[in-house]
Amino acid sequence: MGGQGMSLLGLDIGTTGAKAVVFKENGEVIGKSYREYPLYVPSPDQCEIDPGEVWEAVKQVVPAAVKQAGTIDPVRAVGISTLGDSVTPIDKNGNFLTRTVIGAADRRAVQQARWIEGRFTREELFEKTCAPLHAFCTLPKAMWFRESRPDIFDRIWKFAGWQEIAHLKMGLDPAMDYSLASHTMLMDIQSKSYFQELIHTCGLNTDHFFPLAPSDSILGRLSADRAGILGLTGGTAVVAGGFDQCCCALGAGLLDTESAAISVGTLEGITAIADTYRPDSALLEGNHGLGFYIIEGLFSTLAYVTTSGAILRWYRDTLGTAEVQEAKSQGKSPYEIMIDSTPDRPSGIFIMPYFAGSGTPWLDSNQRGTVFGLTLDTDRSEIIKGILDCICYEVRVNLDSLEAAGFRIKKLRAIGGGARSERWMQLKADITGLPVETTDVTEAGCLGAAFLAGLGSGVFSSSGDILEITKIRHVYEPRTAMKQSYDEAYRKYCELRSRVEGLVLD
Repeated sequence: MGGQGMSLLGLDIGTTGAKAVVFKENGEVIGKSYREYPLYVPSPDQCEIDPGEVWEAVKQVVPAAVKQAGTIDPVRAVGISTLGDSVTPIDKNGNFLTRTVIGAADRRAVQQARWIEGRFTREELFEKTCAPLHAFCTLPKAMWFRESRPDIFDRIWKFAGWQEIAHLKMGLDPAMDYSLASHTMLMDIQSKSYFQELIHTCGLNTDHFFPLAPSDSILGRLSADRAGILGLTGGTAVVAGGFDQCCCALGAGLLDTESAAISVGTLEGITAIADTYRPDSALLEGNHGLGFYIIEGLFSTLAYVTTSGAILRWYRDTLGTAEVQEAKSQGKSPYEIMIDSTPDRPSGIFIMPYFAGSGTPWLDSNQRGTVFGLTLDTDRSEIIKGILDCICYEVRVNLDSLEAAGFRIKKLRAIGGGARSERWMQLKADITGLPVETTDVTEAGCLGAAFLAGLGSGVFSSSGDILEITKIRHVYEPRTAMKQSYDEAYRKYCELRSRVEGLVLD
């Protein structure tokens, strides 16, 4: 590890909030800040965030983190982690034309995805892009604007993700890094270029999107004016950055093929690593793509539950008045109160966590959340435990799917806000049957982005340096005594899931 007296900043722009963390080169956190912003749901199949609110959040968290870090170790470089498949139309002046259409929770482009499948088979698309065709992807969302909002489409210069928007706002020439692009269906993964035939067939052109770049490439250095807005110094380097799930995995120290990172946030993402490119049918069957990891020479696959922390947030905002009030009186987080109130056994309540459609392996955007097992003596803690249990059951379903696709995962490494909950981490170990590790830095997405900044700017000499930074805080071993009861509950969950599959009440 290189230079002395310098720090690195990781900026994470997520679905429900932005956070900035300043790290010393050894991974020590010396400054951090977070700001939440609202989700907007204009119709049942649409989910958006306001780009003005997002950028205002960025302009608050970065200076706050830098100020907290102080001037002894000035920030040398910035890395950016962002949500995947977000789409924001912008004009030639960089103005936002609509709200940001977010990734796995927005289902507006179902018809466009079907149209694409009528012209290319899923197998043909997967061979080229290694991204399963779905309405969540960037390409069908861009088509939706062309077909449904021609008044907007005629003014569009670029369809931008939040990575590129951050670059633009920083006064740089924006680029979409390989890790993000390889999950969008826009990229020919073998040539590392845009899949022109598909894009043109869909009535778009490659000029609608920013150029592609490696994750750790330096896009430029901040001018004094742009740096001042963010509390940074002129000349600070900015690297392209990466897909948030990949940044989380790297920040957790994930470089091997026998571990998987599980990011416990708004959604629950499971990221596993492959050291060879193999777009085989078993991956497609489970709707698991194989994109570029943010470390050169490695690939990553993603499995996910579309709503994890988002359901706990829904409970907090709609049913959790008592828990919110108790949290205020005790000076705790409502989530801490909610989770700690639950019994240490399987819940009798089953909640299919498909509040925004189902994630992998089904990717059914029409599926809806289901609650089963309510009785007159059901209390709030039983409902909360049902939410936690069933999110973990979905994780187990996805681990089984990844195993069928050839991944041999022997342990999980949990990151994100939910990883702070000891009860929830123990529950994940009990239900999946795998050890669950947590690290000293729960904000692994920011650490992964900051590490990329260090790689690109020469602070670190190799990806292996991340292993010197990440420290295991605790290992939650599966409890043998709980296995039988959770295995039985999991069997019931899978049976119930098969019964409600395809059930949509319009």
